[in-house]
Amino acid sequence: MQYGKLIRLSALTTALAFSALAQANNLAITGPGAGADGSSKASGSSYGDVKDADLQSYWQPSANNGQRVSVKWSSAISVNQVILREQGSNVTSWRLVNNDNGAVLATGTSIGSNRTVNFSTVSTKKLNLEILTASGAPRIAEFEVYLNTNGGNPPDPTDPEPGPVTSCAASPQGYASLNGGTTGGSGSNAVTVTVSTGAQMVSALQNRDLNRPLTIRVNGTITPGNSGGVSKFDIKDMDNVSIIGVGNNALFDGIGIKIWRANNVIIRNLTMRYVNTGDKDAITIEGPARNIWIDHNEIYNSLNVGKDFYDELISGKKDVDNVTISYNYLHDSWKTSLWGSSDSDNYNRRITFHHNHWHKVNSRLPLFRFGQGHIYNNYYNDIQDTGINSRMGAVIRIENNVFENAKNPIVSFYSSGYGYWDTRGNSFSNITWQEYPSDGIIAGPNVQPTAVLNLPYSFNLLPTNQVKAHVLANAGVNKCSF
Repeated sequence: MQYGKLIRLSALTTALAFSALAQANNLAITGPGAGADGSSKASGSSYGDVKDADLQSYWQPSANNGQRVSVKWSSAISVNQVILREQGSNVTSWRLVNNDNGAVLATGTSIGSNRTVNFSTVSTKKLNLEILTASGAPRIAEFEVYLNTNGGNPPDPTDPEPGPVTSCAASPQGYASLNGGTTGGSGSNAVTVTVSTGAQMVSALQNRDLNRPLTIRVNGTITPGNSGGVSKFDIKDMDNVSIIGVGNNALFDGIGIKIWRANNVIIRNLTMRYVNTGDKDAITIEGPARNIWIDHNEIYNSLNVGKDFYDELISGKKDVDNVTISYNYLHDSWKTSLWGSSDSDNYNRRITFHHNHWHKVNSRLPLFRFGQGHIYNNYYNDIQDTGINSRMGAVIRIENNVFENAKNPIVSFYSSGYGYWDTRGNSFSNITWQEYPSDGIIAGPNVQPTAVLNLPYSFNLLPTNQVKAHVLANAGVNKCSF
């Protein structure tokens, strides 16, 4: 792994610069000869005191997106905490980077008037606050750097909680648990409809009462031939919907589901295969969409066809957020799970993948552009080309997963901008690492983190040595009473 290859944003601008500070508990930016910070010295590239508790003086770049403000020292210091203050709330995504090695220390979606960022202690001569996206010109009034010595490194607020892992939970863990949670079609005034054909599915969606949650229970085989001429099932411009299979009887054979401008949607206990109509994905999510839970399904295609004959098993693009994909059996697929349709699809998507079984798959496990991913307690077996592919500044926390019989299980390939990984506690067995310098970078064989991703939720984590057996016993359909 060559961290020096990590690409910095090409559009970065003005940097804060100051002379050396004595290493002390308080490492706020207070260099000698300092003046006021921010726009009071807008004509230059070097500012002085940026810890003046004055939000009316600020650093403001000439553009909204792809900007950087930096602090630096003449010799390396130890730091583990940054306090950021913004005038207004224009910043919509950012990351903190150790300029010395390109490691991403933290990421976020907003700053506001007082944002404290904790991370494991690092030694650095320069820190970069990269403003990835903003709704207007960002105004960074304070960029304070500290070494917190109270008991050593600050605790990781997203360390997993102790406790049992429940495979048939009534509500999701991960990003889908945020924003009020994901409840789908449940509720005191919910409507439940059972369907056995695609035409009945279309009718249930088109004729629903938008004021009441809807659960569609599928008891039969759904095909293009019994779906009344539609090429996919649109959960479109509606909220609060569940599609749940009955026992082992729900098969979508050759036709898929598109969640489109919809929120609070649950897909559970379906078998889906051979989708070559509509968007050619088994499940597609297109934003704006929030709070989607895809749980306990079996989804597959075939490797005995050309790699472009089918598309993804599960994919998402545009403004998608708060998604959890759990306990699915995903297998026999060339292109498996894509998040971000192109290198310009730069929304800050946040997706959790946990306890899925990825088997006999070629690539995109997942492929992730921009945003943040959390991949934990998954079992990967027979990865034929590439596994998790972090691209275009994405940061993915990859922890306590099992990778067996796999080629290049963690990479950053095929984009002009690299992504990052926060790797913790994974197991690798019978792995082939093969570099392709023209394609990007690989994480192994000595897999080390290049970022730290703290999470906004708590979760229960299985020990790595229990993951394979648990996933094989619980992922897929007909494992729970829905």
